[in-house]
Amino acid sequence: MAAQHTLHVALTEPLVRYVGGQVASGRYATASEVVRAALRLLIERDAAALDRLPEAETSADV
Repeated sequence: MAAQHTLHVALTEPLVRYVGGQVASGRYATASEVVRAALRLLIERDAAALDRLPEAETSADV
């Protein structure tokens, strides 16, 4: 496992409730797990968007 670092973030009340709900449901054991899962999804989404970028440029040239 990679080294872990502590990072403090401020969340809006709706996000706090969502994270707490995910932990309370048992889907995740901790709030940190929820945030890590969310960040993994964001990384995947951004990578997929970058992968599609050349396709969009190519189709615009047609």
